[in-house]
Amino acid sequence: MSARDNPVAPKAKQAAQPIWLDEIGPCGTASGFLEADPRHPMLFVRRRRSVLLVTFDNLANVRDRSPDRLPWAYKFARDNQVCHLGVYAHLPNWYRDADLIARMQRLADTGFFAGYERCVFAGSSMGAFAALTFARLAPGAVVLAFNPQSTLDEALVPFETRYRAGRRQDWSLPFSDAAEAVADLGRAHVFYDPYFELDRKHIARLVEAPGAERRVMPLKCWFSNHKSAVFLRKIDALKPVMQAALFGDLTAAEFYALYRGRRQLPWYRGSLVHYFEKDGRTAMAERATRAFRSNMREQKGRVGAERGA
Repeated sequence: MSARDNPVAPKAKQAAQPIWLDEIGPCGTASGFLEADPRHPMLFVRRRRSVLLVTFDNLANVRDRSPDRLPWAYKFARDNQVCHLGVYAHLPNWYRDADLIARMQRLADTGFFAGYERCVFAGSSMGAFAALTFARLAPGAVVLAFNPQSTLDEALVPFETRYRAGRRQDWSLPFSDAAEAVADLGRAHVFYDPYFELDRKHIARLVEAPGAERRVMPLKCWFSNHKSAVFLRKIDALKPVMQAALFGDLTAAEFYALYRGRRQLPWYRGSLVHYFEKDGRTAMAERATRAFRSNMREQKGRVGAERGA
């Protein structure tokens, strides 16, 4: 029988392998654990730097069941060699899960968050809410909260009309109001678009909460809508912002210097033009477009000059 008569069967497509196996798998380079759970798995990697980053997934990831899914900011933590506890979310429940809350409390009770030079909790939207509320388990922690909800308890935020599934959760559970947590934090950097009304109202609750003075730093991401983290990533500001919070003190001046990069982002121009046009201010919309094009020409000129130097 020839080889032609007995063809080799094609290889089955190999399932994707999560990259965290390179660190905490059987032949990994680091220590850590994966704690399985159908609702909120946890992945922890201990790395060489004595900084702990704790992150929480946002709403966009809850239906991702791929085996290579990573917790929020995993690659960022790995690249910066900081320890990382990533909490996954498989449900749009705003982390209103009694078992998860008990697990997080046990970690605190056993000293998991102690012994680091700095603890930083971070997340976006639903994940930002969790970062703010659970950060009290590590008193003095720094928080990076991108477009957070302060709570979805309808008795406290009757203005909130989004996230029907979230509002239907059990908001009598502990860790349900970020405004109650801010007094225990070291610093909470809160990123939001002041022209996005619902987010602005949540930020007001945080800023006005007891003990919030000198702890909550609201940082305005004008015309980024409810996507400040994505916006910052597109202007190459997200990583510098997070690094500044991980290894030092992120200042408002430092942030707004980075945010100047918005002037070269078409998204920013479009949002600004829409803001003026919806109020019938067409002259201002045209002026914004001219300013954007002028900035782009100046930027291209600088790049060309640097290449020719």
